[in-house]
Amino acid sequence: MALVVRGVMGMGLVLGVGALPVAAQSMALPAADPAGIARGGTQVAYGYSLEAAATNPALLASLKEKGGIYIAAGLESSSFQQSLEADQVSRFSFDRNRSIGGFGMATRLSSTLTLGLKADNPYLRHGKFEDTAPSRYYGDGLDLSARRMEFQAAWAFNPNFSVGIGVGAARLSFESTHVVRLNLPDDPTLPASSTNAVDGLVEQRVGQSGNKVVPSYSLGARWALNPRWTLGFAHQSGLKGDLDMKAGFRDANLGLYGNNGFRPAPVGAEARAAILLARAQVLPGHGTLELPSQTTLGVRHRFMPILTWEADLRWTSASLQMPSFSTVQTPSGLTSAPAELPRGKSHLGVSASAELELGKFWTLRGGISLDQRSVDESRTEPLLGGSNSATFSFGAGYKMWGGELSIGYQYRQSEDQDTHRLTGDWGASGFVATPINRVRMEGMGHLVALGFKKMF
Repeated sequence: MALVVRGVMGMGLVLGVGALPVAAQSMALPAADPAGIARGGTQVAYGYSLEAAATNPALLASLKEKGGIYIAAGLESSSFQQSLEADQVSRFSFDRNRSIGGFGMATRLSSTLTLGLKADNPYLRHGKFEDTAPSRYYGDGLDLSARRMEFQAAWAFNPNFSVGIGVGAARLSFESTHVVRLNLPDDPTLPASSTNAVDGLVEQRVGQSGNKVVPSYSLGARWALNPRWTLGFAHQSGLKGDLDMKAGFRDANLGLYGNNGFRPAPVGAEARAAILLARAQVLPGHGTLELPSQTTLGVRHRFMPILTWEADLRWTSASLQMPSFSTVQTPSGLTSAPAELPRGKSHLGVSASAELELGKFWTLRGGISLDQRSVDESRTEPLLGGSNSATFSFGAGYKMWGGELSIGYQYRQSEDQDTHRLTGDWGASGFVATPINRVRMEGMGHLVALGFKKMF
């Protein structure tokens, strides 16, 4: 009983860091299976775990059994909002939920070689804003995902040291939308000029989407210093591809305005807007999508027979780049967004997890993580976020049906951010930023999964 009490206290210390000030949820998911989610992705040195081998392929060589398999399914839900100081109105995103899934298997061919297979969702970010969002000209919708599968192999040089590699592919999917205003000349079939004056504007949402299958790889190493201490290393490659983008108008026009950018629109604007939009062409942006690599060092300690903890230090590269927004070609020229989505910056993250075995059937898990800002503060905006991040995870496993049924949950909290770069007035002369207007951005998310593992 004393060991159980001490174990619960140890896990409480790890989870209790949740009382610290939290910082915005990352587009990188910690895992797609319940054990990995409950650990908060802190498992690069966690031997004897098939789920942890999805993070570090070298851990396949540490499995006690000859082989095993797990399957998992879950849900990722996220929401972010922006509040304009001038009107004190909070505008929330929608399109909040996405399904996730994980799969893994392993089989030992010899005392030195173990093969494996994993499938997961390393990156996910999505959300749309309502038509009146202050930042709609800078982007009002994003749907980004990566689904990855890798074949794995691990070699054990001795019982205490192993290396691993994973090689496969990831399917990148991307969609973005933003709002533009198009000038309405007296004759919308001809370019605007001194003899064909602009008399009104039409506001229109445009969007683009594309996907690409790109190569992926991972590397790992595991070194058991002694029965209690283990060091781990893992590197997950970045994902980069030139997407085959398709672009077009989204929905009907959002409104008609006068030359000053305000209502009412001039008489006859609706008919001219229909002619202009029929003749306009939406052109996709440059389609390069790049998601960053991650390199992790971890240390695992078996504190007592029923309690194990791990701490990881993670470096994420600066290779974060989104495709540029689509543009609209009309007889009067090319209209584009006033700014593009920001590029990323390299940053560090730290995380910790604990796992407590209660008797023969129950296993409790918990984890936390903190990450530095991934986007420069001067370029901050709500679609990508990119501020300091914090997550808090917990879960449990129960041995049944000859295997283990597990559930994992993670709370993803977003730091409040203030910016003056998201508002502006769009009139006949073009877009003019209004940096006097402050916008507060907030966000949060949830990640939950259920899975079953069986070793043989």
